[in-house]
Order: sequence, then C-alpha cells, then structure tokens
Amino acid sequence: MVPPAALVDSADYDAVVSRYVTGSDRPRYPMGLRDGLARRWRQVPWEAWAAPLATWLPMIVLATVAMVGMALIVHRQWSSHEHLQYPIAAFMAALLERDPSQAYGPVLRQRAFWIGFAVVFLIRVNNGLCQWFPETLIPVRLSCSLAPFGSTWPALYRNPWVWGLLRLEAFPLVIAFAFFLNSEIALTMGLSQILWAAVCIPMVGSGISVVTDYDIGGWQGWHRAGSYSAFALMLLYAGRHGYLSGLRQALRMARGGAAVAEVDAGACWGWRLFLVAVAGLVVLAIRLGLSWPVAVGTVLLMLMTFLVVSRISAETGLFFIQPGWQPFGALVPLFGAYAMGPTSIALSALVCGVLCIDQSQSLMPYLTNGLKLGERLRLRPLPVVSWSMASWAAGLALALVVVLMVTYDVGTQTQFYWSYYRVPTLPFRAAEPAVLQLQATGQLEASEGLAGWERLLSIQPTRAFLWAAGTGFVGVVLFSVLRLRVPWWPLHPVLFLVWATYPLSMMSHSFLMGW
Repeated sequence: MVPPAALVDSADYDAVVSRYVTGSDRPRYPMGLRDGLARRWRQVPWEAWAAPLATWLPMIVLATVAMVGMALIVHRQWSSHEHLQYPIAAFMAALLERDPSQAYGPVLRQRAFWIGFAVVFLIRVNNGLCQWFPETLIPVRLSCSLAPFGSTWPALYRNPWVWGLLRLEAFPLVIAFAFFLNSEIALTMGLSQILWAAVCIPMVGSGISVVTDYDIGGWQGWHRAGSYSAFALMLLYAGRHGYLSGLRQALRMARGGAAVAEVDAGACWGWRLFLVAVAGLVVLAIRLGLSWPVAVGTVLLMLMTFLVVSRISAETGLFFIQPGWQPFGALVPLFGAYAMGPTSIALSALVCGVLCIDQSQSLMPYLTNGLKLGERLRLRPLPVVSWSMASWAAGLALALVVVLMVTYDVGTQTQFYWSYYRVPTLPFRAAEPAVLQLQATGQLEASEGLAGWERLLSIQPTRAFLWAAGTGFVGVVLFSVLRLRVPWWPLHPVLFLVWATYPLSMMSHSFLMGW
C-alpha cells in the first residue's frame, strides 16, 4: 500500500508514489498477494513431496478413470432398462427445466413450491437466530427424545445404534425426497432402524458381539461386505446382456462398420477406460509391495463399493451414504492373518485409506446422477463425461497446491481426531494384531515369505466373518427374489446395505414420515 503523506516528507511524497506505481519501490512495503503466494509456495518442501505424489497421483487418477468407465457402462442399463428413479437428478432437473418462452421453470412458478420453501426457510432462520437471541425467540424443535422407551425396555440398549432409534429427528429435505421414491424403498429406509434392532437385540442377548471398528472391521462391517457382494452380483446378473454386449463391442474395436449409437458408444468407451484403469491399478498396487491376490482383491472390492454406493444413490436418493466397511477389512478375515501377512495388511489398508476411506465422497455417485441429469436435459453422455473430467482434473490440481500451501502455512488442527490420528495410523493399527498373533505362534517369517499362489492355498477364513458376511449375502439374495416373485412383498434388499449405519440412524425416522 502507498504510505500516507503524514509519514513521508511532503517534498518526496510524489516521488514515492511514482516509484510505487512503477513497481521499483514495491518490495519496501507490506507483502501483497503475489508476494504472499510466493512465500507460501516456497514453504512447501516440494522435493520431499515428489515421491509421494509420484506414487499416489497415478493411482488416484486411475481409480477415477475406473469410476468414470463404470458410470458409462451402467448408465443405459439403470436409466433406460431398469428405469431407476434418480431422485437427486429428478429434483435438479425440475429446478433447471424451463420453457424457452418463460423466464423461470414450471416449478418456480408454482405457489405450492414457494409456500413449502418459505415454511422450511423461516424455520431454519428462526432457529439460527435463536442461537444469538435465546431470550427473545422461541425455536421450532425438529427433534424429540424417545429415551423414556429405553427406561421401559432396557433391552433396547443392547443395540449399539440405540441413540438414533430413540431420537426422533425430522429432516425436511429427507421427508421431501421420500416423495420421489417408490413406496417400498421409502418404507424400507424408514423401518431400517426398527428392523435392525429386532435382529441385533436377540443376537447380543445370546452372546454374539456386533462391535465394529468403522475403518478396520467387525461383525457389522463384515455383514455389509457380504451384502454389498450379493447386491453387486445381482446388478451384474440383471444387466448381463447389455454389459456383455458392450464388452464385446469394446474389445472388437469396430472399424468403419455400422454406426454405433451414442449410448452404446458411451458404454463401449466405458469398458475400455475401465479395463485399462483396473489393470493399471493392479500393477501399481503390486509395485507398491502387495502380493497379486491381495492387490486384485483390494482393487475389485474397492470398485465394487463405488458401484454399489452409486446404485444406492440412484435408486434411493440417499445423499449421505456410509458403507461402514473397507476392502482390506474384509480381506483380512477372509484370508486369515497368516495367508495375508502383516505387510500386505498394512499396504492394503494404506491403499484404502488414500483411495476409498469414504466411498460416499467418490466421483461415481455424482457422475451417475450427472449423466441422468444430462439425459433429461438432452445432453450426450460422452460430452458430459469429458467436461466433468476436465473440471475434476482442474479441481485436483488446484486442491493439491492450495491444501499443501495452507497446511505448511498454518499447520494442522490436532483436535480433528479423524484426520490427525485415525486415518494416518490406520495401516499400523490394522497390522498390529496380525503381527502379535504371528509372533506368538512363530509364523511371522513364514507368513512374510509366502508367494502369491501360496497365499491363496493358505487361506483360512475366520468363522465369525463367514457367518456375518454369509447372513448379509443370503439376506440380499432372498429379498431380491421375494421382491421379484412376490407382488405384495414390501421391503427392498437395500435394507442390508444401509441399516446400522450413521446416516440411516439419523434419517430413518424422516424417511418413515415421508412414506
């Protein structure tokens, strides 16, 4: 900034201003934006970051390309053949669609829309102001405690999610989205907590532990791993003809033959991107130090979680999804500590921590809804994907630079337990029990020396894992068959994917209200 005249001799003031405008005197004055950015850039030890970025950026890019490929592969099947509702895309399309002769869309011209908007808006504003003026305004309560039921029936507290069951929470947005859903889906989501309590309480009462570490595993996580596996197989079976046709077309690399429809071209390119990305991910995981069976299992299970989370979003409109299990957390009890080995456990956990620690924030659910929204707005899939990937690449580059510069400038908040401790220590916490077990039995060196095929031949799944995953697998298959064969069956197999998770513990009552 230019110094005020009071601080400079009046005879020299004009000369000072002239030197500042021409830039010759600017370094003498407080740091500007460009100088501040340059200083923050120099604070980052880019040489030290070269190796980590070279290791993880290719894997991040390939995982994203695989998700893009899967979104293109399933788009036609889900949208045109299975006629999924895509509640999120339907909501956005209703706001964006408009008649060219009108300034606003039909929804924005409806009185009922603005009445509903005003009611919720005023409630939110009033409750926000109540935090500032608690003695003046009266808040509108959107929650109610049902704790007295717990006093009457103490057995309810055997359920680890009892806090959500006994808290009646009204989310207007969730209630509204229930209007976009089939009745069976809204009812399933609404009853999820009650049904889980009906299953969980007798289990715990009979001595079965359902305790689960969110990022490592346990009965609930293994149960959802089995549920996700069955649901993915049902999805593949339902669309097998279309998927195989797209795969054959992608591998044929047709030359100048009959023209390919745009939707088929999207699926064709989706298969090519998917196959290349999966092969690249497996190769990079093996280079990282994983044996090939663990590398293949980690990559495929990770991509399966992305696929199923996207399906949940497209079919139920659930905008907050937590699978509650990690691929390595299912591989460890499936292989056994000896067959997998502590090094593979740690490396697989590291891959999951970087690429899929929160599958709900992956690109594929967003892109799946974006493709449907583009379809409703008469946009072709490939241009939508191309522009989305360009935006993603620009965002990744900007975020990488900004986050590193800000972190080295202001530091990391140590009170954020999840990001400061939980995720960084995940590989070590996951591998520690295996190390202790193998050391105690004298098998540590033999386990670390196993080759790929030897690990497969040494697999010894834990009994608890087989029961937990098996119940989820059988439950999804059974509900899927009943839903297809019994007209009056009221529940959807998505129940086994979402019950006993934090989002549904918060929002199930609102889904039931909407139903």
